[in-house]
Amino acid sequence: MSRQGYFDHDNRLPNASVYRPPIAMGRQRKFRDHPRGAPSGKSLLHNIDGDVEMSGIYNSCSERRYNPYAPTKHQNSRKKYKKQMGNKSKHSHNQQNRETPCWYKITIPHGRKSGKSFILKSLQSLCECPFLPVNFQFVGNAAEFYVTDHNAAEQLKRLTRRITTPDGFKLITITTKCAAPLVSIDAETEEALKTCMSSRYDTITHNLALSEFHKDPNLKAVGLFTPLNKPIVFNTVAKIIHDHIPEIETLDLSDNRLYSLDALSLLASDCKQLRSVILRNNKLRSVSELNHLKGLELKDLILDGNPLCDDFKDRTSYISAVRDRFPKLMTLDGYSLPAPIGFDLGPETFPVSKKSCLPDNVKDLVIQFLDQYYTIYDSGDRSKLLDAYHEQANFSLSLSKHSHKTNGSVLASYNLDNRNLLKVTDFSQRFKLLKQGRLSIVSVLSDLPQTMHDPTSFSMDIFHISSWLMCFSVVGVFKEVGAEINNATLKTFYRTFVVVPQGGGFVITNETLFIAHASQDQQAKAFKVPAPTPSPSPAPSTEESTANEKQLLVLTLSKQTGMNVDFSTKCLQENDWDFQKSVAIFLQLKEGGKIPSEAFI
Repeated sequence: MSRQGYFDHDNRLPNASVYRPPIAMGRQRKFRDHPRGAPSGKSLLHNIDGDVEMSGIYNSCSERRYNPYAPTKHQNSRKKYKKQMGNKSKHSHNQQNRETPCWYKITIPHGRKSGKSFILKSLQSLCECPFLPVNFQFVGNAAEFYVTDHNAAEQLKRLTRRITTPDGFKLITITTKCAAPLVSIDAETEEALKTCMSSRYDTITHNLALSEFHKDPNLKAVGLFTPLNKPIVFNTVAKIIHDHIPEIETLDLSDNRLYSLDALSLLASDCKQLRSVILRNNKLRSVSELNHLKGLELKDLILDGNPLCDDFKDRTSYISAVRDRFPKLMTLDGYSLPAPIGFDLGPETFPVSKKSCLPDNVKDLVIQFLDQYYTIYDSGDRSKLLDAYHEQANFSLSLSKHSHKTNGSVLASYNLDNRNLLKVTDFSQRFKLLKQGRLSIVSVLSDLPQTMHDPTSFSMDIFHISSWLMCFSVVGVFKEVGAEINNATLKTFYRTFVVVPQGGGFVITNETLFIAHASQDQQAKAFKVPAPTPSPSPAPSTEESTANEKQLLVLTLSKQTGMNVDFSTKCLQENDWDFQKSVAIFLQLKEGGKIPSEAFI
């Protein structure tokens, strides 16, 4: 069979002598050459010149030949959708935003030697097309600047080697098409921004108009391209507002292609007079961007022309989302809003806080329990706490999340038992650090550093109380004791107890202990001997007042050390009634085993 006979078909119509010429054979188009809608996996030639129904033009054919120029089903539905929508997008301003200039980067190798003035004057004198150099800078030894005029870029390219530098070399110009130039803010650029913003600020109405900031002629005159949608530019502008015009009342940021309002969070603290913000025709996609303006008592806000406006099913939900952030807003997108509903009761007043919350019927019981517990805990022999815990009690110790990062040596002795769930993420390790059983709990407590708690710093609260269960907490200050007692760093603790009745008393079934660094206020008040309680009776004499203070010191030392009154009095007398010195001497003698057993209660 000849090649002609293989590719040709008998295209003559029935009962007719008309002959169709065969389709000219050409390059077979591949799959990637197909327009949208072409059958996949077949070439265009195959579709046109495949096996064709030969029944003639008089028979109806259910399938038509593939027409590459016919509109596809997708295109038809697209036209139908546009027709229904009035052939107009909700954000027609976006079409204008697409008209971005085409940038060209001009690079002059070794341009630093020639200097900015020589380069620009030489190029502008020879270039037939006037151009405005944008963001001129030196990068290493090369000089760079940008232009937006295509003709100017082409002519600058032709000027290569036509200019002789002062040192006798030929000036080379390299032109490349590029994206918008990167922006860097130096002192000179910041001053130019201040000058530009000054010309846009109305000192009478306190209105700052920064609309289309990237097109400002003052910035173009000095060859700067500083669009506000660049974070470094927006942050600098916000800082200038914060530092120089905190009395601003209206801020217009429309038509700047802003994607984020993060920089405006700087204004919430000091620009208290700012009442109106115009953000029309930007690129804000989420209403959460308005959170950066929280703290401002805005009365007028314009968001029209931002994608976020299309995220709401109706206007009511849109207004509600904005008013959640600005309750006193009166106008939104130029429309008046209904008056906000509020309950303004004047200056806020708070109830006086109480140091502790203890019902009268259990107050003495809880105080007695804590007194016995911490007397044993600070005695140096914590094995006596076995009777205070249930056989199946649970205990966990946690440190503040960042304690190991700052001054970590202070809490290093507690870190091995730290069960802070924000730090310990492994479940097997969490289970291991949960101490179960009274023997395990007391063993861990005995391994912790020896301590001295300040009972005067205790604050107690009862969460639950019943005949079979009681839950309460205690917060206070303590310090570790030892050779360096005077240099010990104060710490704060928060301890929660769950106790149940057993025998003639109570036992702990669950306990959590949280330890952190003491605050400055806690450090200032810790371990201070309280003054005698004032009474309406006549003021005692000096001798009586001194005797009462000494008696209070004796009772406090006895309570913290566990010694009886006689030995506590003797210890204070031998140290000239210096409480801190007496405690230090007591601990040194106790560690050396020099205090007889009859000295303790």
